[in-house]
Amino acid sequence: MESWKALVNELDAAGEAALYRAMSHFWHPVLYAADLADKPVRVHLLDQQLAVVRLGGEVCAFADLCVHRGTALSLGRVEGNQLRCAYHGWTYGPEGVCTSIPARFGTSIPTRARLTRYHAAEACGLIWVCLAVEPRFPLPELPEMADPHYRLVSVPAYEWHVGSARRVENFVDFAHFAWVHDGLLGDHNRPEVPDHEVWREGAELRMRIEVTQPPSGGATKGLGPEAGDIRASSEYRLFMPYTIWLHQTLNHNPDYNFVLFMAASPVSQKRTRCFTFIARSHDLDGDDQKYVDFQELILSQDKPIAESQRPEELPVDLSAELHIKGVDRVSLEYRTWLLELANQYGRDQ
Repeated sequence: MESWKALVNELDAAGEAALYRAMSHFWHPVLYAADLADKPVRVHLLDQQLAVVRLGGEVCAFADLCVHRGTALSLGRVEGNQLRCAYHGWTYGPEGVCTSIPARFGTSIPTRARLTRYHAAEACGLIWVCLAVEPRFPLPELPEMADPHYRLVSVPAYEWHVGSARRVENFVDFAHFAWVHDGLLGDHNRPEVPDHEVWREGAELRMRIEVTQPPSGGATKGLGPEAGDIRASSEYRLFMPYTIWLHQTLNHNPDYNFVLFMAASPVSQKRTRCFTFIARSHDLDGDDQKYVDFQELILSQDKPIAESQRPEELPVDLSAELHIKGVDRVSLEYRTWLLELANQYGRDQ
């Protein structure tokens, strides 16, 4: 049998491992808030299986493991403000402390009978979890969610076989529009990336760029003037490490605003689950599905490209892959910051 080895760019394994460890210090989304009702939900984050549940009006995240016999708590049920294990009926309160052991007479409960509890919060229409003692950066923002001038719609969650940083870099890679999304977001006859601004602001990497989009592009068709090319003025807020808010104004018309909010969640080192909201200030009574369909078309074009990249993780060693001055400025700034996070939070574990 012929042996072979897959081609792969060099990966700084130690550096990437440090970056992955560092990610436990930050907020990550695990599911849409609308999908968390009156039952616990099993989710996966950074190779950890968690049970997320609402108890007493509070969002709680626990290791999905009953301390008694290791049963998945996500199989249990909510009773009042208690989470009851499906195996032996032990109950736990919002702090993760065991409150009853039905098989035992009396009320004495071992002090060790408590769950591993993590930070959990509801924001931007999502449930977020941080596995560390304290989150290092604040939660991302989606101001349009509370703005009555915008209509919001969610895109079904999806998973890609890539590291989360690869997914984010794909989102902010301006040079691929003309090739991967030719006729939709770009034009292969005009592949040049215009000058753009990139800067840090607080816990965000911000970008500003103006691009030309084809008039037939589904992202803009019906959203503004139909004749000729469309100028899309785009502002990006990349909430470190893996969440992006994109705001577009079409042809400098303040009545045509389009927002795309994408939060990537590291299920594991090489697998990412993504959550997306679309917000628009126009066509408020229009068909939401056409906007979802267009995003899913774009995703169907991006997915095979991103999943073909090797390594699946984003190299934190800036010399591992080639970079073009100006064109790849966003990627360089993003990778530099990720390296800083790896050195700051991932090396000492």
